[in-house]
Amino acid sequence: MLSPFEELEYLADYLPDEGEKIIVSRESGELICVPFNNTSDLRDGVDDSELYGLLVQSNEQLTRCNLLPLLLAASLVFWSTIFVHGIMDVSMKRWYLIPGLAFLSLYAALYWGKVRQHQLFYTTLLPRIKIELVRRKIKPLSLLAGVRQHGELQTLFNELSTWMPDRHSPAK
Repeated sequence: MLSPFEELEYLADYLPDEGEKIIVSRESGELICVPFNNTSDLRDGVDDSELYGLLVQSNEQLTRCNLLPLLLAASLVFWSTIFVHGIMDVSMKRWYLIPGLAFLSLYAALYWGKVRQHQLFYTTLLPRIKIELVRRKIKPLSLLAGVRQHGELQTLFNELSTWMPDRHSPAK
């Protein structure tokens, strides 16, 4: 049997490259090398590909909620411009009517889009996300921290950050 120092010298031949870390532990009388990863869960973000796919899909569904309101607002401004200048024969002296109408339409479209996003999130997406949290034993705030690490999930992050998880939730 080798002495502990001889075992360490033997292991030194198999150490990883510079900058990589391992943990050497003794199990059943033998030294065992295990790679050491000291990155925290907060820095890793969402590392499960199936969960990440669900989050990307949810984010895209939330993003599409704004499409219909913005298209309707753009068509309203376009046709209103034609109506005001063509049919009502309003001259260019009252040009300020069109930007005013455009700002009001844009505000209404963004508000309507936010309402649609909020409704979709709480009725459809949040129940699916809660099921995955319970199944994977992930805390809601850990998920929020993981989503925050991904800039492409900003729309989902905005909705998740306003959600208050239940105090008695099993995913806690």
